[in-house]
Parts: sequence; structure tokens; C-alpha cells
Amino acid sequence: RDVDPLGDTEPPPHQVPWKAMASNMGCDKSSRLGILLLSIVLLDLKISAAFAPSTTCSPCRYSSRAFSTTDKTSSDQSRPDLPDYGKTPVDIEKIRLEKAKPWRRKDLFGNTLVEQTLSELENDAEFQATTKRYEEMGAEKVSKEERAIRRRALNDIGTPSFLGLLKDRGVPALTRKAPTVFQINIGLFCNQACAHCHVESSPLKTQEQMTAKTAAQCLELLKDTPSITTLDITGGAPELNENFRYLVRMARTMRPDLEIIDRCNLTVLQEPGQEDLVDFLKDNHVRIIASLPCYSEENVDRQRGNGVFERSIAALLALNEAGYGKSGSGLGLDLVYNPLGAFLPPEQGKLEVQYKKQLDENFGILFNSLFTITNMPIKRFADFLHRRGGVKEKMD
Repeated sequence: RDVDPLGDTEPPPHQVPWKAMASNMGCDKSSRLGILLLSIVLLDLKISAAFAPSTTCSPCRYSSRAFSTTDKTSSDQSRPDLPDYGKTPVDIEKIRLEKAKPWRRKDLFGNTLVEQTLSELENDAEFQATTKRYEEMGAEKVSKEERAIRRRALNDIGTPSFLGLLKDRGVPALTRKAPTVFQINIGLFCNQACAHCHVESSPLKTQEQMTAKTAAQCLELLKDTPSITTLDITGGAPELNENFRYLVRMARTMRPDLEIIDRCNLTVLQEPGQEDLVDFLKDNHVRIIASLPCYSEENVDRQRGNGVFERSIAALLALNEAGYGKSGSGLGLDLVYNPLGAFLPPEQGKLEVQYKKQLDENFGILFNSLFTITNMPIKRFADFLHRRGGVKEKMD
């Protein structure tokens, strides 16, 4: 306090760390001042970090318009603590991870996730309740009921129908343009059973699979529609359909310039018989859009099943080793975030920065882009909302 940092009355350089550094570097007074200021800033950051509150997954509470990480208020005292709301954060971009164990788990490849998923479904009360409802009502009646619930929710908040809104705004009748993207769902069979799944995929969906005949018709349509520039293949886990590779191989042969997308859940890469899937996708220049709803193990496993995060990280590392997600490789690897509760996703660009930082620093994983999507209030997610009385608030 009593020493002029740039004068001659200060202690010898070896007693002042920043001065010793400046002296060793042969700095003049102005440079020494810069070093001093930098030292102060670094010290301030160090002190701030030591006393900063934890930014790991904090509990969130449901409200009519958004979620927050504040303490419970009087407005939600009557709402029960539901699992998804009590554990998953809204401000996902604020999550920070601690350095983790090695994740290069080659031993996972060739080991199925199906048996574990089936076991979890047997012990999932909500899944069993939904299954019973389908058995009693049938799929068609359940879908009609969902639409009625959504419509009532929209009426309650004063939202007009889509076509009615267009008419009120004077928008001319919509007309179809030439298609450029051909997206096909080739089956509902999946090795996972995610809590938000809008097509209710699971290992139980063994019959809802695209046949070879239908796959051939899709290729015929692709051949006869030159305006199509992208073939987007989804599921279920589309790779588990026996016609997936046939579709990809034939499409690539017919249209070398075609963009082919595989909507991948990542854990499928480790299923028995799929050990060469990474090489197949690479050889056919297939772009991968993969689901990873968080970079936190707890949050991913909560939505997608126990052990899914570990398998997903191992799969991403395998894709990186094949060149996916790396600059100049021409092999696109994109990730998809969707909320783990009944709230909207954060701003995409901001979250992508944090995803890239956390995945690179903690796991050495690289990818190209992040897409944020909003869960639609249909199927499993509709059941989730309906049981919690949250359909109206979600629609709002």
C-alpha cells in the first residue's frame, strides 16, 4: 500500500513476484505496469473462483412460462416434486463437469443394450400405465385423445388454429414446392426407450419395421425426383432395420452427390453385428446427426436409460477416430439437444459453444454443429405432461 510500484522505493525485485518477472524480461516502466495489472486480474479471478457458487446441475422448479434455478416459491408449493423437474436444469449451458475417468470403452462394442432397456421398462410405472392405456383404447383413440387435449390447452390460452391464424392474417393459401429433403422413418425398433420419444420406439417394437419392398419404392421415388438433395433416415434406431445398409448403399450409388443423413442414437454402434457400422457410414460418406441431450452423465441417463451416457461418449470417440467431426475430413458429425423437462431449449449458438468446450476439455470429443429442438407434446412426452397437469403451460 505504501510502495510506488513503478518508483524506486519498492522492495528488491526478488521480493515482488511481478517485479522479478519484469526485471528478468528487461521490461520498462510501462510494460511493468501492464504485468502488474495482469497479475491483479489473475489474482482476482482466482479469488472469485474460490468463492463462486457451484454451477453443477441445480434443481429447477416449474412455472407457467419458464423454469428457474431459484428456491421454491409460494406459486409452486402445491405442485408435487416430480423427478424430471427436481433434477434437470434449465440453464444447461451453465453446467460444468469435473475431469472424468477414461471413456475409451472398446469393451462396450459388441454388447447389447436391449436386455437392460427391457428390464428398465418392466420396472417403469409410467411406461406400464401407458402400455395398459394403449391395450384398452387402441393407438388410434389414444392419438385422438392427445389431439383433443392439445386443442383444449390452446383454446384455454386463446390460441387460434394454424389455418385460422393464416386466414386472419391474410396469408394466401399454402402451396407445395418441389421437395428437397426426403426423410423416411424405417422402423420403430430401438435398443433404447427414451422418456421423451415422440414415436414411442423401444426394443418391443419388433413389428413396426420398413420392409424391403417399401425400401425399394423409396429408392424408386428418389431416382424419379431430381429435386431431392438430401436423404434423411431416422427411426427408432434406423441402423437396426435390416434394410438400412441396402438403402444407404443404393442411394449412394444412384446419387453420388446426395447428402445422406443417419439420425443416430450413438449406442447402436455397440450393438452386436454393428461393430463395422462406423466404417460403413464413413465409406458411404453418411452425415451423422446424433442425440446427446446433455454433456452431463446424470441428465443423459435420466432421459435415455442407465449407462447410455458412457456408451454415447465411447461411440463419439470412435467416430472421431474415424475422422467424423474433424475439420477437413468431409465427415459431418452434429449433435442434438432437447430439453429434459417441460421447458424450451436455450439459445442454440450459446449452448453450442458450451457443448464444444465441455466435450473437448473433458473427453477430447469434436463435432461440427449443435441443434436444439423442442419436445413436441405427443406420445411419451404428452403422457409425461398430462400426468403432471402441464400440457396447458407447455403449449403456452
